[in-house]
Amino acid sequence: MTQGMLNPLHWEASDPDVLWSPGNVSEAIPGVSTALNWSFIDDAIERAARNAFYSMGVLRRGERSLGERAEDRFMVCFYGRTVANIEAMRRIGDRTPGTSANAIEEQLFGVVRPDAVNQSTNRYVPTVLARMPGTATRLCSRQLALRSELTAWWRGSVLEPPTTLDGARALLVEAREFYARSFELGTFASMLAQGLYDQVVALAHAAGSPGLQHRLITGYDGMLETEMLSDLWSLSGGRMDLSAFLLRHGFHGPDEGQMASRVWREDPAPLLSLARRYQELKPHAHPQLVVARQRAIREDAERELLGALGRLRAPGARLVLKLAKALIPQREVGKANYTQALDAARLAARTIGRVLVEGGALDAVDDVFGLTYEELLDASPSGDYRSLSAERSRLRADYLTTELPEKWLGPPQRIGVDAASNGAGPGSVIAGEPGGGGSVTATVRVVSDPAEDLELGEVLVCHCTDPGWVTLFHLAGGVAVDMGGTMSHAAIVARELGIPCVTCTVDGSRRLHTGDLVRLDGDSGEIELLERGGDR
Repeated sequence: MTQGMLNPLHWEASDPDVLWSPGNVSEAIPGVSTALNWSFIDDAIERAARNAFYSMGVLRRGERSLGERAEDRFMVCFYGRTVANIEAMRRIGDRTPGTSANAIEEQLFGVVRPDAVNQSTNRYVPTVLARMPGTATRLCSRQLALRSELTAWWRGSVLEPPTTLDGARALLVEAREFYARSFELGTFASMLAQGLYDQVVALAHAAGSPGLQHRLITGYDGMLETEMLSDLWSLSGGRMDLSAFLLRHGFHGPDEGQMASRVWREDPAPLLSLARRYQELKPHAHPQLVVARQRAIREDAERELLGALGRLRAPGARLVLKLAKALIPQREVGKANYTQALDAARLAARTIGRVLVEGGALDAVDDVFGLTYEELLDASPSGDYRSLSAERSRLRADYLTTELPEKWLGPPQRIGVDAASNGAGPGSVIAGEPGGGGSVTATVRVVSDPAEDLELGEVLVCHCTDPGWVTLFHLAGGVAVDMGGTMSHAAIVARELGIPCVTCTVDGSRRLHTGDLVRLDGDSGEIELLERGGDR
Protein backbone atom coordinates (compact mmCIF):
# COMPACT_ATOMS: atom_id res chain seq x y z
CA MET A 1 0.00 0.00 0.00
CA THR A 2 1.63 3.27 -1.11
CA GLN A 3 -0.82 5.81 0.26
CA GLY A 4 0.27 8.00 3.17
CA MET A 5 0.00 6.64 6.68
CA LEU A 6 -2.34 9.44 7.74
CA ASN A 7 -4.65 9.00 4.75
CA PRO A 8 -4.82 5.48 3.35
CA LEU A 9 -8.02 6.34 1.45
CA HIS A 10 -6.61 8.23 -1.50
CA TRP A 11 -4.07 7.40 -4.18
CA GLU A 12 -2.46 10.07 -6.31
CA ALA A 13 -2.85 9.84 -10.10
CA SER A 14 -1.27 12.10 -12.70
CA ASP A 15 -1.28 10.41 -16.13
CA PRO A 16 -3.82 12.40 -18.22
CA ASP A 17 -4.39 9.52 -20.66
CA VAL A 18 -5.60 6.88 -18.17
CA LEU A 19 -9.36 6.36 -17.95
CA TRP A 20 -10.94 5.54 -14.58
CA SER A 21 -14.39 4.46 -13.44
CA PRO A 22 -16.05 3.26 -10.21
CA GLY A 23 -18.27 1.17 -12.53
CA ASN A 24 -18.75 -2.48 -11.74
CA VAL A 25 -16.26 -2.57 -8.86
CA SER A 26 -18.65 -0.51 -6.73
CA GLU A 27 -20.83 -3.62 -6.45
CA ALA A 28 -18.12 -5.45 -4.51
CA ILE A 29 -16.90 -2.47 -2.48
CA PRO A 30 -19.70 0.11 -2.37
CA GLY A 31 -19.54 3.66 -1.11
CA VAL A 32 -16.69 5.24 0.81
CA SER A 33 -14.36 2.83 2.59
CA THR A 34 -13.00 3.19 6.08
CA ALA A 35 -9.25 3.03 6.61
CA LEU A 36 -9.50 -0.58 7.81
CA ASN A 37 -11.71 -1.71 4.96
CA TRP A 38 -9.45 -0.38 2.21
CA SER A 39 -6.14 -1.37 3.82
CA PHE A 40 -7.53 -4.90 4.31
CA ILE A 41 -8.49 -5.34 0.64
CA ASP A 42 -6.04 -3.09 -1.22
CA ASP A 43 -2.97 -5.23 -1.94
CA ALA A 44 -5.04 -8.39 -1.49
CA ILE A 45 -7.33 -7.69 -4.45
CA GLU A 46 -4.55 -6.35 -6.65
CA ARG A 47 -2.40 -9.42 -6.09
CA ALA A 48 -5.41 -11.71 -6.52
CA ALA A 49 -6.38 -10.09 -9.81
CA ARG A 50 -2.84 -10.38 -11.16
CA ASN A 51 -2.62 -14.04 -10.14
CA ALA A 52 -5.94 -14.70 -11.88
CA PHE A 53 -4.82 -13.01 -15.10
CA TYR A 54 -1.53 -14.90 -14.95
CA SER A 55 -3.39 -18.20 -14.58
CA MET A 56 -5.39 -17.26 -17.69
CA GLY A 57 -2.17 -16.71 -19.62
CA VAL A 58 -2.72 -13.00 -20.30
CA LEU A 59 -0.14 -11.69 -17.85
CA ARG A 60 3.52 -12.62 -17.93
CA ARG A 61 5.39 -13.66 -14.79
CA GLY A 62 7.10 -10.27 -14.43
CA GLU A 63 3.75 -8.49 -14.55
CA ARG A 64 2.50 -10.14 -11.37
CA SER A 65 4.37 -7.71 -9.11
CA LEU A 66 2.37 -4.88 -7.55
CA GLY A 67 2.71 -1.46 -9.12
CA GLU A 68 3.73 1.53 -7.04
CA ARG A 69 1.75 4.10 -9.02
CA ALA A 70 -2.04 4.24 -9.26
CA GLU A 71 -1.71 4.01 -13.04
CA ASP A 72 0.14 0.69 -12.70
CA ARG A 73 -2.73 -0.99 -10.82
CA PHE A 74 -6.06 -2.50 -11.81
CA MET A 75 -7.92 -1.00 -8.84
CA VAL A 76 -7.15 1.82 -6.46
CA CYS A 77 -8.94 4.08 -3.99
CA PHE A 78 -9.73 7.72 -4.82
CA TYR A 79 -11.29 9.78 -2.05
CA GLY A 80 -12.36 6.57 -0.33
CA ARG A 81 -14.09 5.06 -3.36
CA THR A 82 -12.91 1.94 -5.16
CA VAL A 83 -12.10 2.72 -8.79
CA ALA A 84 -11.02 0.56 -11.72
CA ASN A 85 -8.27 1.41 -14.19
CA ILE A 86 -10.17 0.93 -17.44
CA GLU A 87 -7.03 1.13 -19.56
CA ALA A 88 -5.48 -1.75 -17.59
CA MET A 89 -8.67 -3.82 -17.95
CA ARG A 90 -8.82 -3.05 -21.67
CA ARG A 91 -5.30 -4.45 -22.09
CA ILE A 92 -6.51 -7.70 -20.54
CA GLY A 93 -9.43 -7.74 -22.99
CA ASP A 94 -7.12 -7.20 -25.95
CA ARG A 95 -4.92 -10.10 -24.83
CA THR A 96 -7.80 -12.54 -24.18
CA PRO A 97 -9.02 -14.66 -27.12
CA GLY A 98 -12.81 -14.59 -27.51
CA THR A 99 -13.30 -11.10 -26.12
CA SER A 100 -11.93 -7.61 -26.70
CA ALA A 101 -11.09 -4.36 -24.96
CA ASN A 102 -14.37 -2.78 -26.08
CA ALA A 103 -16.37 -5.77 -24.85
CA ILE A 104 -14.69 -5.57 -21.44
CA GLU A 105 -15.33 -1.84 -21.18
CA GLU A 106 -18.97 -2.15 -22.22
CA GLN A 107 -19.99 -5.08 -20.08
CA LEU A 108 -18.05 -4.20 -16.96
CA PHE A 109 -18.56 -0.44 -17.07
CA GLY A 110 -21.78 -0.01 -19.07
CA VAL A 111 -20.83 1.76 -22.30
CA VAL A 112 -17.86 2.12 -24.64
CA ARG A 113 -16.46 5.49 -25.66
CA PRO A 114 -17.21 6.25 -29.34
CA ASP A 115 -13.51 6.66 -30.12
CA ALA A 116 -12.37 3.49 -28.31
CA VAL A 117 -10.44 1.12 -30.59
CA ASN A 118 -9.62 -2.53 -29.97
CA GLN A 119 -5.94 -3.43 -30.22
CA SER A 120 -6.27 -7.18 -30.08
CA THR A 121 -3.10 -9.23 -30.23
CA ASN A 122 -2.35 -12.91 -30.80
CA ARG A 123 0.93 -12.77 -28.84
CA TYR A 124 -0.67 -14.34 -25.79
CA VAL A 125 -2.51 -17.14 -27.58
CA PRO A 126 0.23 -19.75 -26.85
CA THR A 127 0.23 -19.06 -23.10
CA VAL A 128 -3.56 -18.87 -23.02
CA LEU A 129 -3.78 -22.25 -24.75
CA ALA A 130 -1.24 -23.66 -22.30
CA ARG A 131 -2.86 -22.35 -19.11
CA MET A 132 -6.50 -21.45 -19.69
CA PRO A 133 -8.06 -24.89 -20.41
CA GLY A 134 -6.71 -26.54 -17.28
CA THR A 135 -7.46 -23.53 -15.09
CA ALA A 136 -10.99 -23.27 -16.48
CA THR A 137 -11.61 -27.00 -16.10
CA ARG A 138 -10.63 -26.87 -12.43
CA LEU A 139 -12.43 -23.61 -11.65
CA CYS A 140 -15.80 -25.01 -10.58
CA SER A 141 -14.34 -27.69 -8.34
CA ARG A 142 -11.76 -25.30 -6.82
CA GLN A 143 -14.26 -22.55 -6.16
CA LEU A 144 -16.92 -24.84 -4.69
CA ALA A 145 -14.27 -26.54 -2.52
CA LEU A 146 -13.23 -23.13 -1.28
CA ARG A 147 -16.88 -22.27 -0.64
CA SER A 148 -17.24 -25.37 1.54
CA GLU A 149 -13.99 -24.73 3.43
CA LEU A 150 -14.73 -21.04 3.94
CA THR A 151 -18.31 -21.62 5.10
CA ALA A 152 -17.22 -24.16 7.72
CA TRP A 153 -14.47 -21.82 8.94
CA TRP A 154 -16.83 -18.81 9.03
CA ARG A 155 -19.49 -20.70 10.98
CA GLY A 156 -16.91 -21.85 13.50
CA SER A 157 -15.75 -18.25 13.94
CA VAL A 158 -19.32 -17.00 14.43
CA LEU A 159 -20.26 -19.73 16.88
CA GLU A 160 -17.02 -19.42 18.87
CA PRO A 161 -15.72 -15.88 18.26
CA PRO A 162 -12.29 -14.89 19.53
CA THR A 163 -12.13 -13.25 22.94
CA THR A 164 -8.48 -12.15 23.08
CA LEU A 165 -6.44 -9.66 21.06
CA ASP A 166 -4.14 -12.40 19.73
CA GLY A 167 -7.10 -14.58 18.74
CA ALA A 168 -8.78 -11.70 16.93
CA ARG A 169 -5.59 -10.78 15.11
CA ALA A 170 -5.14 -14.39 13.99
CA LEU A 171 -8.74 -14.41 12.68
CA LEU A 172 -8.14 -11.13 10.80
CA VAL A 173 -5.06 -12.60 9.08
CA GLU A 174 -6.96 -15.78 8.14
CA ALA A 175 -9.83 -13.68 6.80
CA ARG A 176 -7.50 -11.76 4.52
CA GLU A 177 -6.01 -14.98 3.18
CA PHE A 178 -9.48 -16.33 2.43
CA TYR A 179 -10.46 -13.00 0.88
CA ALA A 180 -7.47 -13.05 -1.48
CA ARG A 181 -8.07 -16.67 -2.51
CA SER A 182 -11.74 -15.92 -3.10
CA PHE A 183 -11.04 -12.79 -5.11
CA GLU A 184 -8.50 -14.59 -7.31
CA LEU A 185 -10.92 -17.37 -8.26
CA GLY A 186 -13.77 -14.88 -8.48
CA THR A 187 -11.84 -12.67 -10.90
CA PHE A 188 -11.13 -15.66 -13.13
CA ALA A 189 -14.77 -16.74 -12.98
CA SER A 190 -15.89 -13.23 -13.87
CA MET A 191 -13.57 -13.07 -16.89
CA LEU A 192 -14.71 -16.48 -18.12
CA ALA A 193 -18.36 -15.51 -17.67
CA GLN A 194 -17.67 -12.29 -19.55
CA GLY A 195 -16.11 -14.13 -22.49
CA LEU A 196 -18.95 -16.65 -22.61
CA TYR A 197 -21.52 -13.87 -22.57
CA ASP A 198 -19.76 -12.33 -25.59
CA GLN A 199 -20.02 -15.66 -27.39
CA VAL A 200 -23.72 -15.99 -26.57
CA VAL A 201 -24.32 -12.47 -27.92
CA ALA A 202 -22.47 -13.43 -31.12
CA LEU A 203 -24.63 -16.54 -31.48
CA ALA A 204 -27.81 -14.47 -31.06
CA HIS A 205 -26.68 -12.09 -33.80
CA ALA A 206 -25.68 -14.99 -36.06
CA ALA A 207 -29.19 -16.40 -35.62
CA GLY A 208 -30.70 -13.06 -36.61
CA SER A 209 -32.13 -12.50 -33.12
CA PRO A 210 -30.27 -9.65 -31.36
CA GLY A 211 -31.36 -9.53 -27.75
CA LEU A 212 -32.03 -13.26 -27.55
CA GLN A 213 -29.05 -13.53 -25.19
CA HIS A 214 -31.21 -12.19 -22.35
CA ARG A 215 -33.37 -15.31 -22.56
CA LEU A 216 -30.39 -17.60 -23.12
CA ILE A 217 -28.56 -16.75 -19.88
CA THR A 218 -31.24 -17.24 -17.25
CA GLY A 219 -32.87 -20.08 -15.35
CA TYR A 220 -29.60 -21.52 -14.07
CA ASP A 221 -29.67 -24.09 -11.28
CA GLY A 222 -27.56 -23.58 -8.19
CA MET A 223 -27.54 -19.76 -8.16
CA LEU A 224 -26.70 -18.75 -4.59
CA GLU A 225 -29.00 -15.74 -4.72
CA THR A 226 -32.11 -17.77 -5.54
CA GLU A 227 -31.16 -20.30 -2.86
CA MET A 228 -31.03 -17.43 -0.36
CA LEU A 229 -34.46 -16.22 -1.53
CA SER A 230 -35.87 -19.72 -1.07
CA ASP A 231 -34.56 -19.77 2.49
CA LEU A 232 -36.03 -16.33 3.14
CA TRP A 233 -39.36 -17.66 1.83
CA SER A 234 -39.08 -20.51 4.35
CA LEU A 235 -38.16 -18.08 7.12
CA SER A 236 -41.19 -15.93 6.31
CA GLY A 237 -43.46 -18.97 6.49
CA GLY A 238 -42.03 -20.32 9.72
CA ARG A 239 -40.41 -23.35 8.06
CA MET A 240 -36.88 -22.18 8.95
CA ASP A 241 -35.86 -20.54 12.19
CA LEU A 242 -33.80 -17.36 12.34
CA SER A 243 -30.66 -18.97 13.77
CA ALA A 244 -30.54 -21.54 10.95
CA PHE A 245 -31.01 -18.80 8.34
CA LEU A 246 -28.27 -16.65 9.85
CA LEU A 247 -25.81 -19.55 9.91
CA ARG A 248 -26.32 -19.81 6.15
CA HIS A 249 -26.71 -16.19 5.08
CA GLY A 250 -25.90 -13.99 8.08
CA PHE A 251 -22.87 -12.43 6.36
CA HIS A 252 -25.25 -10.59 3.99
CA GLY A 253 -26.95 -7.31 4.80
CA PRO A 254 -26.87 -3.56 4.11
CA ASP A 255 -23.53 -2.38 2.64
CA GLU A 256 -22.05 -5.85 3.16
CA GLY A 257 -19.01 -4.93 1.07
CA GLN A 258 -17.96 -2.46 3.75
CA MET A 259 -16.41 -3.95 6.88
CA ALA A 260 -17.87 -1.30 9.20
CA SER A 261 -21.47 -2.11 8.24
CA ARG A 262 -23.77 -4.26 10.39
CA VAL A 263 -24.91 -7.34 8.52
CA TRP A 264 -27.87 -9.58 9.36
CA ARG A 265 -25.73 -11.67 11.72
CA GLU A 266 -25.26 -8.61 13.94
CA ASP A 267 -28.59 -6.86 13.30
CA PRO A 268 -31.38 -9.10 11.96
CA ALA A 269 -34.04 -6.36 12.14
CA PRO A 270 -33.91 -5.51 8.38
CA LEU A 271 -34.06 -9.23 7.57
CA LEU A 272 -37.10 -9.80 9.77
CA SER A 273 -38.82 -6.82 8.16
CA LEU A 274 -38.22 -8.40 4.74
CA ALA A 275 -39.53 -11.74 5.97
CA ARG A 276 -42.78 -10.04 6.96
CA ARG A 277 -43.03 -8.50 3.49
CA TYR A 278 -42.51 -11.92 1.88
CA GLN A 279 -45.65 -13.11 3.65
CA GLU A 280 -47.56 -10.86 1.24
CA LEU A 281 -46.29 -12.73 -1.82
CA LYS A 282 -48.58 -15.17 -3.61
CA PRO A 283 -47.67 -18.89 -3.85
CA HIS A 284 -46.73 -18.59 -7.53
CA ALA A 285 -43.91 -16.21 -6.50
CA HIS A 286 -41.99 -18.97 -4.68
CA PRO A 287 -38.35 -18.55 -5.81
CA GLN A 288 -38.07 -22.16 -6.97
CA LEU A 289 -41.15 -21.72 -9.18
CA VAL A 290 -39.59 -18.57 -10.61
CA VAL A 291 -36.39 -20.50 -11.38
CA ALA A 292 -38.44 -23.22 -13.10
CA ARG A 293 -40.22 -20.62 -15.25
CA GLN A 294 -36.94 -18.99 -16.21
CA ARG A 295 -35.43 -22.39 -17.01
CA ALA A 296 -38.32 -23.06 -19.41
CA ILE A 297 -37.75 -19.65 -21.01
CA ARG A 298 -34.06 -20.46 -21.50
CA GLU A 299 -34.76 -23.88 -22.96
CA ASP A 300 -37.26 -22.39 -25.45
CA ALA A 301 -34.67 -19.76 -26.41
CA GLU A 302 -32.02 -22.46 -26.90
CA ARG A 303 -34.31 -24.36 -29.26
CA GLU A 304 -35.02 -21.14 -31.14
CA LEU A 305 -31.30 -20.38 -31.44
CA LEU A 306 -30.26 -23.86 -32.55
CA GLY A 307 -33.07 -24.01 -35.09
CA ALA A 308 -32.02 -20.70 -36.61
CA LEU A 309 -28.32 -21.61 -36.72
CA GLY A 310 -28.82 -24.92 -38.50
CA ARG A 311 -27.22 -28.33 -38.11
CA LEU A 312 -23.66 -27.30 -38.98
CA ARG A 313 -23.37 -24.55 -36.39
CA ALA A 314 -25.55 -26.14 -33.72
CA PRO A 315 -22.83 -28.33 -32.06
CA GLY A 316 -20.57 -25.36 -31.39
CA ALA A 317 -23.50 -23.35 -30.08
CA ARG A 318 -24.49 -26.18 -27.73
CA LEU A 319 -20.96 -26.21 -26.28
CA VAL A 320 -21.03 -22.45 -25.65
CA LEU A 321 -24.45 -22.70 -23.97
CA LYS A 322 -23.30 -25.63 -21.83
CA LEU A 323 -20.22 -23.74 -20.67
CA ALA A 324 -22.29 -20.62 -19.95
CA LYS A 325 -24.69 -22.66 -17.83
CA ALA A 326 -21.78 -24.07 -15.81
CA LEU A 327 -19.60 -20.99 -15.47
CA ILE A 328 -21.79 -17.88 -15.35
CA PRO A 329 -23.20 -18.87 -11.90
CA GLN A 330 -19.59 -19.16 -10.69
CA ARG A 331 -19.31 -15.38 -10.89
CA GLU A 332 -21.79 -15.10 -8.03
CA VAL A 333 -20.11 -17.90 -6.04
CA GLY A 334 -16.89 -15.89 -6.08
CA LYS A 335 -18.71 -12.82 -4.82
CA ALA A 336 -20.29 -14.79 -1.96
CA ASN A 337 -16.91 -16.20 -0.99
CA TYR A 338 -15.11 -12.90 -0.55
CA THR A 339 -18.16 -11.31 1.09
CA GLN A 340 -18.17 -14.09 3.68
CA ALA A 341 -14.43 -13.72 4.25
CA LEU A 342 -14.91 -9.99 4.81
CA ASP A 343 -17.54 -10.72 7.45
CA ALA A 344 -15.05 -12.79 9.44
CA ALA A 345 -12.72 -9.78 9.27
CA ARG A 346 -15.62 -7.65 10.54
CA LEU A 347 -16.01 -10.01 13.51
CA ALA A 348 -12.29 -9.88 14.24
CA ALA A 349 -12.16 -6.09 13.94
CA ARG A 350 -14.97 -5.48 16.41
CA THR A 351 -13.31 -7.87 18.87
CA ILE A 352 -10.06 -5.91 18.54
CA GLY A 353 -12.05 -2.71 18.96
CA ARG A 354 -13.52 -3.92 22.25
CA VAL A 355 -10.07 -4.87 23.56
CA LEU A 356 -8.66 -1.46 22.58
CA VAL A 357 -11.56 0.32 24.28
CA GLU A 358 -11.01 -1.72 27.44
CA GLY A 359 -7.33 -0.78 27.32
CA GLY A 360 -8.10 2.91 26.89
CA ALA A 361 -6.64 3.20 23.36
CA LEU A 362 -10.01 3.99 21.73
CA ASP A 363 -13.24 5.62 22.89
CA ALA A 364 -15.71 3.40 20.99
CA VAL A 365 -15.56 -0.08 19.44
CA ASP A 366 -16.25 1.11 15.89
CA ASP A 367 -13.37 3.60 16.09
CA VAL A 368 -11.27 0.56 15.16
CA PHE A 369 -12.36 1.03 11.53
CA GLY A 370 -10.35 4.26 11.44
CA LEU A 371 -7.16 2.23 11.86
CA THR A 372 -5.37 0.23 9.17
CA TYR A 373 -4.91 -3.52 8.83
CA GLU A 374 -1.17 -3.12 9.43
CA GLU A 375 -1.71 -1.02 12.56
CA LEU A 376 -4.04 -3.61 14.08
CA LEU A 377 -1.39 -6.30 13.61
CA ASP A 378 1.43 -4.19 15.05
CA ALA A 379 2.43 -5.76 18.35
CA SER A 380 4.20 -2.56 19.45
CA PRO A 381 2.09 0.33 18.10
CA SER A 382 3.90 3.65 17.86
CA GLY A 383 0.98 5.85 16.83
CA ASP A 384 -1.84 7.41 18.83
CA TYR A 385 -4.79 5.21 17.84
CA ARG A 386 -7.35 7.71 19.13
CA SER A 387 -5.94 10.60 17.07
CA LEU A 388 -5.38 8.49 13.93
CA SER A 389 -8.93 7.16 13.99
CA ALA A 390 -10.42 10.61 14.58
CA GLU A 391 -8.48 12.22 11.72
CA ARG A 392 -9.35 9.47 9.26
CA SER A 393 -13.00 9.61 10.31
CA ARG A 394 -12.91 13.33 9.55
CA LEU A 395 -11.44 12.65 6.10
CA ARG A 396 -14.04 9.99 5.36
CA ALA A 397 -16.85 12.33 6.47
CA ASP A 398 -15.53 14.89 3.99
CA TYR A 399 -15.41 12.29 1.19
CA LEU A 400 -19.02 11.35 1.87
CA THR A 401 -20.11 14.87 0.88
CA THR A 402 -18.96 14.47 -2.72
CA GLU A 403 -18.91 11.85 -5.45
CA LEU A 404 -16.77 10.90 -8.41
CA PRO A 405 -17.85 11.08 -12.07
CA GLU A 406 -19.01 8.00 -13.94
CA LYS A 407 -15.73 8.06 -15.91
CA TRP A 408 -12.84 10.46 -16.23
CA LEU A 409 -9.32 10.85 -17.61
CA GLY A 410 -6.33 11.65 -15.43
CA PRO A 411 -6.49 12.83 -11.81
CA PRO A 412 -9.92 12.40 -10.20
CA GLN A 413 -12.17 15.40 -9.77
CA ARG A 414 -14.66 15.43 -6.91
CA ILE A 415 -18.17 16.59 -7.76
CA GLY A 416 -20.89 17.81 -5.44
CA VAL A 417 -23.85 15.66 -4.50
CA ASP A 418 -26.78 17.30 -6.30
CA ALA A 419 -29.44 16.59 -3.70
CA ALA A 420 -31.64 19.38 -5.05
CA SER A 421 -31.98 17.95 -8.58
CA ASN A 422 -35.41 18.52 -10.11
CA GLY A 423 -35.04 15.32 -12.09
CA ALA A 424 -36.39 14.48 -15.50
CA GLY A 425 -39.59 15.93 -16.97
CA PRO A 426 -42.66 13.93 -18.03
CA GLY A 427 -42.13 12.34 -21.43
CA SER A 428 -38.35 12.26 -21.10
CA VAL A 429 -36.40 9.04 -21.56
CA ILE A 430 -33.49 7.85 -19.45
CA ALA A 431 -31.23 5.56 -21.46
CA GLY A 432 -29.11 2.79 -20.01
CA GLU A 433 -27.92 -0.71 -20.85
CA PRO A 434 -30.57 -3.40 -21.45
CA GLY A 435 -30.50 -6.17 -18.86
CA GLY A 436 -33.49 -8.04 -20.28
CA GLY A 437 -36.73 -9.21 -18.73
CA GLY A 438 -39.28 -7.40 -20.92
CA SER A 439 -41.03 -4.24 -19.76
CA VAL A 440 -43.13 -2.98 -16.85
CA THR A 441 -45.17 0.13 -16.10
CA ALA A 442 -45.14 0.97 -12.40
CA THR A 443 -44.30 3.61 -9.82
CA VAL A 444 -40.72 4.28 -8.76
CA ARG A 445 -39.13 3.73 -5.37
CA VAL A 446 -35.66 5.32 -5.10
CA VAL A 447 -33.74 3.28 -2.54
CA SER A 448 -30.36 4.04 -1.01
CA ASP A 449 -30.33 1.23 1.57
CA PRO A 450 -31.61 -2.34 1.05
CA ALA A 451 -33.09 -2.18 4.54
CA GLU A 452 -35.67 0.32 3.25
CA ASP A 453 -39.23 -0.68 2.42
CA LEU A 454 -40.33 -1.44 -1.14
CA GLU A 455 -43.97 -1.88 -2.12
CA LEU A 456 -44.75 -4.98 -4.16
CA GLY A 457 -44.38 -4.35 -7.87
CA GLU A 458 -42.60 -1.00 -7.61
CA VAL A 459 -39.63 -0.20 -9.85
CA LEU A 460 -36.54 -0.31 -7.65
CA VAL A 461 -34.20 2.56 -8.60
CA CYS A 462 -30.77 2.72 -6.94
CA HIS A 463 -27.17 3.76 -7.45
CA CYS A 464 -25.56 0.31 -7.23
CA THR A 465 -26.27 -3.10 -5.72
CA ASP A 466 -24.51 -5.97 -4.00
CA PRO A 467 -25.85 -9.42 -2.98
CA GLY A 468 -27.55 -7.88 0.06
CA TRP A 469 -30.04 -6.23 -2.33
CA VAL A 470 -31.29 -9.54 -3.79
CA THR A 471 -34.08 -9.84 -1.25
CA LEU A 472 -35.57 -6.55 -2.51
CA PHE A 473 -35.37 -7.66 -6.14
CA HIS A 474 -37.97 -10.36 -5.54
CA LEU A 475 -40.44 -7.71 -4.38
CA ALA A 476 -39.76 -5.38 -7.32
CA GLY A 477 -41.57 -5.10 -10.63
CA GLY A 478 -38.38 -3.88 -12.29
CA VAL A 479 -34.89 -2.63 -11.47
CA ALA A 480 -32.91 0.40 -12.66
CA VAL A 481 -29.32 0.90 -11.51
CA ASP A 482 -26.97 3.81 -12.13
CA MET A 483 -23.85 1.62 -12.34
CA GLY A 484 -22.86 -1.66 -13.98
CA GLY A 485 -23.40 -3.38 -17.30
CA THR A 486 -25.09 -6.42 -18.79
CA MET A 487 -22.97 -8.79 -16.71
CA SER A 488 -23.15 -6.84 -13.47
CA HIS A 489 -24.70 -8.33 -10.36
CA ALA A 490 -28.00 -6.45 -10.79
CA ALA A 491 -28.51 -7.65 -14.37
CA ILE A 492 -27.61 -11.27 -13.61
CA VAL A 493 -29.96 -11.52 -10.63
CA ALA A 494 -32.80 -9.67 -12.39
CA ARG A 495 -32.61 -12.11 -15.31
CA GLU A 496 -32.75 -15.06 -12.89
CA LEU A 497 -35.89 -13.60 -11.34
CA GLY A 498 -37.45 -12.68 -14.69
CA ILE A 499 -37.87 -8.98 -13.93
CA PRO A 500 -37.05 -6.10 -16.33
CA CYS A 501 -33.70 -4.49 -15.66
CA VAL A 502 -31.82 -1.46 -16.96
CA THR A 503 -28.26 -0.76 -15.82
CA CYS A 504 -25.83 2.11 -16.39
CA THR A 505 -28.44 4.87 -16.17
CA VAL A 506 -25.62 7.03 -14.71
CA ASP A 507 -27.91 9.41 -12.81
CA GLY A 508 -31.27 7.65 -12.89
CA SER A 509 -31.46 7.58 -9.10
CA ARG A 510 -31.30 11.40 -9.13
CA ARG A 511 -33.50 12.13 -12.12
CA LEU A 512 -36.27 9.81 -10.96
CA HIS A 513 -38.15 10.35 -7.71
CA THR A 514 -40.16 8.05 -5.50
CA GLY A 515 -43.76 8.01 -6.73
CA ASP A 516 -42.96 8.72 -10.40
CA LEU A 517 -44.82 6.56 -12.93
CA VAL A 518 -42.45 5.04 -15.49
CA ARG A 519 -42.30 2.47 -18.24
CA LEU A 520 -39.08 0.48 -17.86
CA ASP A 521 -38.02 -1.61 -20.87
CA GLY A 522 -35.30 -4.11 -20.04
CA ASP A 523 -34.90 -5.12 -23.68
CA SER A 524 -34.28 -1.64 -25.09
CA GLY A 525 -32.56 -0.23 -22.00
CA GLU A 526 -34.91 2.77 -21.78
CA ILE A 527 -36.97 4.23 -18.95
CA GLU A 528 -39.75 6.59 -19.99
CA LEU A 529 -41.08 8.96 -17.37
CA LEU A 530 -44.86 9.00 -17.81
CA GLU A 531 -45.95 11.13 -14.85
CA ARG A 532 -44.29 12.90 -11.98
CA GLY A 533 -45.31 11.55 -8.60
CA GLY A 534 -46.59 14.92 -7.47
CA ASP A 535 -48.73 15.34 -10.60
CA ARG A 536 -51.05 12.42 -9.83
